Amino acid sequence: MSDTVTSDVTFSELELITPILNALKSEGYHTPTEIQARAIPVLLAGHDLLGTAQTGGGKTAAFVLPILQSLSVARQLERTFEEPAAAPQRGTGGRRNSRSNAANSRGRIPTDHMAGLPRRRAEAARPAALILAPTRELAMQISQSVSAYGARLKVRHTVVYGGASKNTQARELAQQPEVLVATPGRLLDFINEKAVTLEDVRYLVLDEADRMLDMGFIPDVRRIVAMTAQRRQTTMFSATMPREIADLAAGILKDPVRIECEHGSMRVEAIDHSVMFVDQADKLTLLVDMIERQHMHRAIVFTRTKHRATRVAKALNKQNIDSDAIHGDKTQSARTRALDAFKKGKIQVLVATDVAARGIDVDSISHVINFELPGEAEAETYVHRIGRTGRAGADGSAVSFCSRDEVRSLRAIEQLMKMSVRVDRDHEFHFEVPRVAPRAAGRDNGQSRSGGNGRNAGSRRANGRGPAGGKRPDSRRPRA
Repeated sequence: MSDTVTSDVTFSELELITPILNALKSEGYHTPTEIQARAIPVLLAGHDLLGTAQTGGGKTAAFVLPILQSLSVARQLERTFEEPAAAPQRGTGGRRNSRSNAANSRGRIPTDHMAGLPRRRAEAARPAALILAPTRELAMQISQSVSAYGARLKVRHTVVYGGASKNTQARELAQQPEVLVATPGRLLDFINEKAVTLEDVRYLVLDEADRMLDMGFIPDVRRIVAMTAQRRQTTMFSATMPREIADLAAGILKDPVRIECEHGSMRVEAIDHSVMFVDQADKLTLLVDMIERQHMHRAIVFTRTKHRATRVAKALNKQNIDSDAIHGDKTQSARTRALDAFKKGKIQVLVATDVAARGIDVDSISHVINFELPGEAEAETYVHRIGRTGRAGADGSAVSFCSRDEVRSLRAIEQLMKMSVRVDRDHEFHFEVPRVAPRAAGRDNGQSRSGGNGRNAGSRRANGRGPAGGKRPDSRRPRA
């Protein structure tokens, strides 16, 4: 969560309960961000919410805190109404007995009195709150926030995502979590196995809905939403609002309050945006030079493909620049190790694909480097990428390497951001390009998904040198 503030509002003025205020204080947070100050009162009042906010604006706390508070208040009310009732049966607590009674009312046999009978399958988890995230990294980050902010409330919660042991996650689900954080695919797996039912969900959150669209999850999301209770509070956050996301919102939200925080905690004026025009074959040499020259201690390098991410990280390590890569082909444990090493400063460069980078929450990232620009039809991905720097009041730098085939992608980004990106000519590989407009939305820039140079790949000189002047001797040129 960022320290970016709006006016003089404090968390206590948002009418958060004392255990949550104490947890926030323990985490070092005293003043809400803009999205928190605007969203928390709306959600505590019970309204549906549609939020447009960029990465790094503190939106996780904006929806987690109201959920935790609502569950805690409901639990207190439940206990109040249960006090005059008959004492619970021997060996059971009040809440557990209530679940058994509820089970009877639904026609199911409660498990409290089945000692001596053959062991049956664990009862399906019945979460009261469901938070959907597009990637495992983001799901893990949200789960960590639930744990931190709910530390004094003893709210049971767990997280399920692909790429990890289903048996371990199934055991966690058997503990009947009140809050479930999940990626769509793994959640549907457990639903199909009858390990989870969503009919008791009263609070539903869709985080980074536009990223779910990019990853093809919207049909799964619609299936999941249809399984939840009709009477529920729904919150949806998206950095951008394409037509498909607007249609989804219209179908699942009821009279939502719309909140737009254009830049979240990503202070655009604090981020130095620049572009370096460089041929694809020269990008790695330029990257090494820039990292060494500017003494970058913590930078993220974005590539479009998993293969390219691995090759760039290996090439940087050969140049004695401690690096690692995270992408979808890496195991969850390998991705976690790489991210932990990056956070602890054991590696100075993390090379990532866009999908794998979702959920990276590190405040002191000095540089975001777009080794390859997002496709022309994916300009909003640039916004997600640069949200990794310029956080928590710090300055940041977003540098983009742009080959001849990526110029239209650059123009699409400038059009989306309503700004011109400064051209950095202070390097040996620079070439001038004409000013061109982006193509119509929905068309790519011709760059192949395999990370090559697309249609114009044959336009380089035969010796691999671009139109710029001298270069390092070939023996010194790293290759990706």
